[in-house]
Amino acid sequence: MWFFMYSCYFLSLTSFLMLGIVLCQSFKPFSIWHASPMSFLILTSIIYLFTETLVIFFFVGTGSSVKEFMQEKKITGDFHKRMITLKRKVYPPQLLNMLILIVAFILYGAADTGKMPFWIYRILLAAGLMHFIYAKIIQHKAFKENTFIILEMAGVK
Repeated sequence: MWFFMYSCYFLSLTSFLMLGIVLCQSFKPFSIWHASPMSFLILTSIIYLFTETLVIFFFVGTGSSVKEFMQEKKITGDFHKRMITLKRKVYPPQLLNMLILIVAFILYGAADTGKMPFWIYRILLAAGLMHFIYAKIIQHKAFKENTFIILEMAGVK
């Protein structure tokens, strides 16, 4: 569990930095690791989507593990319900952020080919980056609560 949670944090920071670079590249194109802005955007989108998918599966996996553990050990309590409540807090902003940034990634192609103004892409990307921070704050709180639920269930807390 800890490995995946720390991986989520590391990849979230990496995604944030890469998204910031992508935003800077929209104002003045420059290469990173000999990659054009379009190539770097594709790499950023892959890492970003992998990160968000990992976060989703982290909460799905821990929720399933809690349910199985409770059934095996015949533990009573609302631990599994609390895990579901966490998912309901995390998923809506996370999925909205994924939608905003995926649309921005796609619109880069339209802006790059001159089919739409670059300022629309920049505004959407900046909004996605700000919403990313908001979603990560919610995820951080959920990671903490997830840990407390597991520790409480295990009798450590």
